[in-house]
Amino acid sequence: MKIGELSRRSGVSARSLRYYEQRGLLTAQRESNGYRDYDESTVSRAETIHLLFGMGFPREVVQSVLACTGDAPDASHEALAEQLKKVQSELSERIERFTDTHRQVSAFLEQRRH
Repeated sequence: MKIGELSRRSGVSARSLRYYEQRGLLTAQRESNGYRDYDESTVSRAETIHLLFGMGFPREVVQSVLACTGDAPDASHEALAEQLKKVQSELSERIERFTDTHRQVSAFLEQRRH
């Protein structure tokens, strides 16, 4: 399928699809006229990549998740688990900071009411 159809079916812009391909996250065959030709499996792969980037995951984590699809070796799953532990820790720290900021803003607003 051409990039326009992939974009329509996956909900991912053609620009993002080209970016994913440049970063080695997607692959396409090239026709003699230079047009990209994507296979059917690329639709779900593009959706997954888009979802992960939308959640704020870095490219390294996205690559690890993609490496765990299909018949991936156990080592791929272990590497992903290690990366996700780091992400989980970072998220916990961010939640703590946001919670603290929320408390401070709430306290300030409460003082302003009185």
